[in-house]
Amino acid sequence: MRTIPALLVTIGLAASLTACASSGAGSSPSSCDAPGAASEAVSASGRFGAEPKVSIPTGLTTKGTQVSILKQGEGRRIDDGTPVLIEYTLVDGTTGKVAQTSGYTGKTAPITAGSSNAGALGDALQCANVGDRLAVALPQSALASGAEATKKTEAAVVAVIDVKRAFDARATGTPQLAGDGMPAVVLAPDGAPGITVPSTTAPKGDETHLLRKGSGAVLTAKDTAVIKYTAVTWGADSTVAGSSWTDGTGAQTVPLTKGQVQEGVRSALVGSRVGDQVLAVVHQQGIAYAYVIDVLGVMPS
Repeated sequence: MRTIPALLVTIGLAASLTACASSGAGSSPSSCDAPGAASEAVSASGRFGAEPKVSIPTGLTTKGTQVSILKQGEGRRIDDGTPVLIEYTLVDGTTGKVAQTSGYTGKTAPITAGSSNAGALGDALQCANVGDRLAVALPQSALASGAEATKKTEAAVVAVIDVKRAFDARATGTPQLAGDGMPAVVLAPDGAPGITVPSTTAPKGDETHLLRKGSGAVLTAKDTAVIKYTAVTWGADSTVAGSSWTDGTGAQTVPLTKGQVQEGVRSALVGSRVGDQVLAVVHQQGIAYAYVIDVLGVMPS
């Protein structure tokens, strides 16, 4: 499966930002990043969704991550595990100069709030609402390492973030019965699947079964799907081969044109609906895998 590309920043040395409800929301965080003197010192003018003109005092420092709302949105709340489409401008707090932007083309891959790969910035998105314009002051060390922000005062990086859209954190469709002889799937409170394959041998060919029936848009071969998945090997020594629920990546984007993703996975997704949870038996290089895939949305074309 394709991973979400990390945001890249160039502040000093180049560094990479690696960082359960039926409604499809994730679990709420125990606390939300609060505003502080650094985030309150940020101003940004310009239309929501377009690159803003950001003004900050030079030599800006911060103690931990601070988040202020520059423009209040009225959309859905962002909770832990929610994939979010954002546009952003990163500003060096030392110089006040723009270091990088998302490009404001609407094509930035989603970032999953609270995912470990998203680091402090992903944590900062929690408790926001779609439509918010946020001023986030981050310690430079947290941005460079992808670790959680420390509590000591450091030079700041400022991110002005427009929260454009949020997808469901998990498949929200109506539960369905899989076919006989298929793996048993049990969901954790956050929606993460646990998969137990039967003692029988795997089907000889690829198969697709619907575990949850959604009512959203139908995926076509021209689309890029937003998904979460877990895959296990089918056999007596079944093991987890990969899981975006547990490896820190969160939601992933999967282009559905031929040749962009493993064909068995692509075939299982084309024709499915947003909100579906799909069980796909896929053969790859002589090994049978059982995938459980939550179809969370479709990227804007």
